[in-house]
Amino acid sequence: MKTVSCACLVLAALLVGYLPLTAAGTARLSHLVSVYADDKQVGLHLPEGVACGAGGVVVIGDTGNDRLVRFTYRDKTVGSASEIKIPQLTAPSRVQLTSKGEIYALDSRQRRIVHLDPNGQFKAALAFDGVPAPATIVPKTFAIDSADNVYVLDEFSARVLVVDAQGRFQRSLPLPNDIGFATDLATDFEGNVLLLDSVKRRIFTAAKDAKAFTQLGGDLTAAVATMPTSITASKGILFVAEGGGSTIDAFGRDGKFLSRLLTMGWTEGLLNHPSQLCVSDKDEVFIADRDNSRVQVFQLTR
Repeated sequence: MKTVSCACLVLAALLVGYLPLTAAGTARLSHLVSVYADDKQVGLHLPEGVACGAGGVVVIGDTGNDRLVRFTYRDKTVGSASEIKIPQLTAPSRVQLTSKGEIYALDSRQRRIVHLDPNGQFKAALAFDGVPAPATIVPKTFAIDSADNVYVLDEFSARVLVVDAQGRFQRSLPLPNDIGFATDLATDFEGNVLLLDSVKRRIFTAAKDAKAFTQLGGDLTAAVATMPTSITASKGILFVAEGGGSTIDAFGRDGKFLSRLLTMGWTEGLLNHPSQLCVSDKDEVFIADRDNSRVQVFQLTR
């Protein structure tokens, strides 16, 4: 055990020293609180998803426990944390909330997107009505924009499908021809779609009416120590999580590196394989800290 701990500490030191941690005009994250369990003291287990909604509502994808956990966060206080566990949803690995507070979650075991009402009652598995061939759709991840359109990274057909909240087809975007491996996507407040290429370490973007992706900025290799796995957009800042590297990096909307915000560790404020993150309207950042089996809350200072 001592040997493993030492090795991890060495890796963390290497990641921290990989590049300067801050750049001029960048952002900072200050730890506020961590969520480890629901109201019944059932602990989180390998949570991979977290979504922020209006009024301080937060929903965790408690992946290892095959459930969601819903709580409120207001005035720097964690409110009631209740379990949502339904037979139609297993291993939720990504969660999104609509403008109406409805919940969408990626069932990573059954490879489908499940739609629930704001109280956690099952509504339907997301349909893909009118989507062009091929009929087989394998969602890897998804995002929801401010108009409640759903953007689905279809792993099977190398495309991003856009459907409305009822699953009716809107448009399709092919992945770039030279993509390495697309791992995540996000939408920003202007309706742009952002696509993360983990293997070649690049970010692509497409405007809401675009028919193809274009590269945003340059190669991220000089800024990231490992393969990036998750991307989130918030008011001019792109947050990129390195799952294997246990770090969060910040980039500008032009794709330029700003800073390394968080690094590897087990104490509060450090991460062990971060997955999804979300940002509230009060610049509170919630991070699914998977291998520490918790969700951490930070205050973003710009």
